[in-house]
Amino acid sequence: MIFIIDDTPADIELTTIALEETGREMDVRSAPDGKSALTLLRKGMKPSLILLDLKMPGMSGIEVLRAIRADNGLKDLPVVVFTSSSLESDRVEALAAGASGYLEKSLSLQQISENLTNVLLCYFPD
Repeated sequence: MIFIIDDTPADIELTTIALEETGREMDVRSAPDGKSALTLLRKGMKPSLILLDLKMPGMSGIEVLRAIRADNGLKDLPVVVFTSSSLESDRVEALAAGASGYLEKSLSLQQISENLTNVLLCYFPD
């Protein structure tokens, strides 16, 4: 299962479509903010991969990532930051906070699908 944490419904929809375009059949779930995502994860949701937006109101992606890494039951989950931010400082901060990877969102569905295909190959090699 892939878990998308993003506050923008259009981005969740586009990411879900892009994941479908990869040709892999998978369960995709989402949460609209960090607080609800952490609640689901702490109640037992165990995704194979988390795609985490950085810029969210209330609880930023970095705060969510730090909470995941600080929780013994969640700390080993792969978390790829998937954001529109191209700032090097955001990439460095995300990786320092424990992100498994950092991927910039694109405006092109084809480019998003290609990028996600490469990410999926790392976590789902078959």
